[in-house]
Amino acid sequence: MPVNFIPVNILKVVKVKLNDREYSVAEGTSLAAFIASLGMSPRGIAVAMEGRVIPKTEWDDTILSDAMELMLIHAVSGG
Repeated sequence: MPVNFIPVNILKVVKVKLNDREYSVAEGTSLAAFIASLGMSPRGIAVAMEGRVIPKTEWDDTILSDAMELMLIHAVSGG
């Protein structure tokens, strides 16, 4: 008798845009985890969503959702 395989954990994926580039991430991924997965340090960058900069204190609690559009801003110093 054949055995039916039923996946127990089905990974859901959402698509987000960062500076007009599309990324696929696991559902439930935080902004902090996403930035870390890109190999970026949070130091010297800001992330905006819908024209609002997300404070770094909120990155762990900001969960990415499908079709979310983000803008990464690099701080530049000098004169």
